[in-house]
Amino acid sequence: MTDDHFFFFDFTLDHTQIKAGTAFKPIPDECKKSVVLDQTNLCPYKIPDVKEIIKLVIQASHRVNPNKFLSDTFECGAIAVSNQFDFHKAEQREERYKQIMHAYEPKERELMAEAFAKIYALLTSVVYDNGTFNDWLGELFMQTDMGNKHNGQFFTPYHISSFCAKVSIDESIVRQKQRDNEIITINDPTCGAGGMLVAALETLGKEYQFNYAHNCFMLGEDIDIRCVHMTYLQLSLAGVPAIVKHENSLTRETWDVWKTPAFLMQYMRFRQFEHYA
Repeated sequence: MTDDHFFFFDFTLDHTQIKAGTAFKPIPDECKKSVVLDQTNLCPYKIPDVKEIIKLVIQASHRVNPNKFLSDTFECGAIAVSNQFDFHKAEQREERYKQIMHAYEPKERELMAEAFAKIYALLTSVVYDNGTFNDWLGELFMQTDMGNKHNGQFFTPYHISSFCAKVSIDESIVRQKQRDNEIITINDPTCGAGGMLVAALETLGKEYQFNYAHNCFMLGEDIDIRCVHMTYLQLSLAGVPAIVKHENSLTRETWDVWKTPAFLMQYMRFRQFEHYA
């Protein structure tokens, strides 16, 4: 691990210190319409819009707090993805899933399922030519007023995250990793919804044609469990090997660890990062 390089997306760092370094439907029926084939690798369904998801949250808000509804949607979605691959924690997370669902009426469960189906479709679309990298869940978080101005909980606008990724990632290191088929590692110790990490994926993929699904490992940490669920979903559905931790990055106290499907499915290649869990 001594030769691993980490890029730290942290505005408190001096730039000279930055080292190179089942209630859910998978895809809603209305998202399965064909698209015009004017690109080489197109998303096979109509990509949902964030406003469509917000509309479903509003529909559920007549009885349920919209912030809680969306937080529970993120958590149940993360559990649904995790339990397909991370069997070590599946039983414990399934019990948590049932506990959350027990508080909702059947109609509200249907709305949550539909909301997550659209979230799933939106986040998985980034791997296609007509998909768009963005901090989609961070945007959804802020547009539904889940941001807390009293706690200073505002997510960095994606265009700023994109700029930070472009100026922080060292092209020479990326090219060397490409040439030698080595793994590049990226860490965000206060990951929020995962916007900085998503921006790094976009930079690696679009600027350098870097195969992040096979040659990139990401580590995200946050003290807010909602942020952990959001980051886990965004990285999981983008297909990146990653570990996301519910952790205090200052004291290193850890409460939970989430491993993405791509990490577990390529475990022999990425097992060297298991000690971060």
